Order: sequence, then structure tokens, then C-alpha cells
Amino acid sequence: MLMQRQLWIASLAAMTVWPTMGHAENLSKDIKKAVERSTLDQPTAKAFHLRALLAPSFERDKESGRTGEVEIWWASPNQWKREVRSPEFHQIEIVDGAHNWQKNEGDYFPQWLQQTAIELIRPAPPLNEVLEQTKRAEIRRIGPMTHLSWIIPSGTAEVHNIVRESVALQNTTGLLLYAGGLGWGAEFKDYADFHGRMVARTVNVGSPQVTAKITTLEDLGAMPVGFFDTTGKDGDSQPLQTVLIDEVTLRKNLLPIEPVSWPPLQDGSLEGNVTGRIVVDRAGNLREIETIVSENSGVNETGKHAITAMRFKPLLWTERRFR
Repeated sequence: MLMQRQLWIASLAAMTVWPTMGHAENLSKDIKKAVERSTLDQPTAKAFHLRALLAPSFERDKESGRTGEVEIWWASPNQWKREVRSPEFHQIEIVDGAHNWQKNEGDYFPQWLQQTAIELIRPAPPLNEVLEQTKRAEIRRIGPMTHLSWIIPSGTAEVHNIVRESVALQNTTGLLLYAGGLGWGAEFKDYADFHGRMVARTVNVGSPQVTAKITTLEDLGAMPVGFFDTTGKDGDSQPLQTVLIDEVTLRKNLLPIEPVSWPPLQDGSLEGNVTGRIVVDRAGNLREIETIVSENSGVNETGKHAITAMRFKPLLWTERRFR
């Protein structure tokens, strides 16, 4: 899992550190090259058909319900079709020029499923933001890889918090090993060539971790007439969208909560934050919680229960703000 890997790297931070700006700038170029080598949906990319099967990475998570499949038919950035399926959700989405059409079965598009569908073809969606952050990143070389990490301030004036983001490159190949930040990220394995692009055939996402294995990656070929046409199709009048918002904005919609009764602690830090990444639906219901992180693991379970109990006012937007 990404968070576990990041903590493990931090424990070995003393190995080698390169603080020079010149090296950071060179690595920024290396990251840009690595991401672009593995991104399938670029304007100059070969049209493709991709299918991947999804399942929990570990036996302990087999009851998580995180199974499914992703299938994509991509002709160009402005013409593609994607179908995603899990036990509780099914979506068909078609983009044809300025027309975006969706048909959904289920009122909530699981974030882990959506993130996996994106990571299969675009390993670092906010690439420009990542490249800007890597110019100031902390750089470590650990064995056969180079790890870059940075911190983005979060939280409120009363509760200071941070978001950790990172990227790691394999030194011998220059390919991505893993990358991640708020709302995106994965671990990449089993690279193979597709028309000059090195594409990870195994992609691990989220917590509980899901493994997506690409079973088909081939040229798109000739498609039936009207395959990407959205005219006259019975789609949803209100497409599902995911909006990435900061903690300050989300807290403004938080309904009053009961005080938390923290357990007595014998060891470790007695002060600090409990942090988790959450997904809230339009009605204000909490749908997903990522791994809980705190300064003292003895409060993790209590912190998770406290976050799970949170409720929010319905989230209404007058403008779209996507990452």
C-alpha cells in the first residue's frame, strides 16, 4: 500500500539525500518523461482498446467488495468510451467532441474504482502540479530507486494538517514505481511496450488495496458505425462528477459532532492529529475512508470511528472545480 511504502522509506531517510536545486530540476524532467512514456491517452498516442480485471490485493480484504472490471475504447482525447463495473456500481461513459454522455446504475461512483480506471491510462493525472512540487521536493536514493516527497499545508487555523505526496522512479529504467497525492496515485508493475509507450500491466490502488491487471491492450481497429455517438441515447440527465476539495472547505459543511473520548495512552506522542482521506457524496454522507494516520497508532481505531460518525450538509456547487 502506498502509505505503508512511504512510511518505510521515511524510516530509511538517512541513506542518501540530494538537496541541490539543480538535481531537483533534472529529476523533474525525468518524472515528466516517465509519466509521458506511460500515459496512454495523449493526443499523439495510438488508439487503443484496454480491459482490466480488479480484485483485492490481499486475502484479508477479500470481503471488501472491491472487485470489478474496466474497459476503455479510446480513439482520441475527444472521442472515447469507458465502461466500469463493480458489485454495487456500473457506468458507461461516452465522450464525443463536446458531448459527454453517461448511464449509471447506482448513485455513487466509488472513488477507488474511479481512481483505478484513471491510473490504468494516466499514472499522474495532475502532472503539472507534480512537476512544480518536485522542484522543492526532498530527494532520497534508496537502493535501486529515487524517491521524491513533499508536503502541502492543509487543515485550519485551529487544526494544522498536511497532505503528503510523493513520486518514485526506478533508477535503471527511469519508469515510475509509484506516485500519489490527494485523490490520485498508484503503484506500477509489469511494464510492457505498446507502440513505444511503456505501460504497467499491474496497477495497485488505494486502501484496502486493489490490484488491476490488464488482460487486453490492443489497437482499437475499426469500430461499428455510431459506436461513439451520443445522439438519441437514453442517458442520465445529471451526470456523476467527482470534485476534489480542500479540508477547510469541507469543514464548513461539517455538522456538529460529539466530543471524542480518546483512549488512555502509555507510550508515544500524547498530542497531534489523526488524519484520513475521505469521500463524501452529494447528500453529505461519508462513503469511503482511506488509511488512518496519526502521531500515535494507539488512537487510530478511535479516530477512525470518530471520522466514520461525521456527517455533512449536502454539497452544492455553483461552479465546477476539478483537478
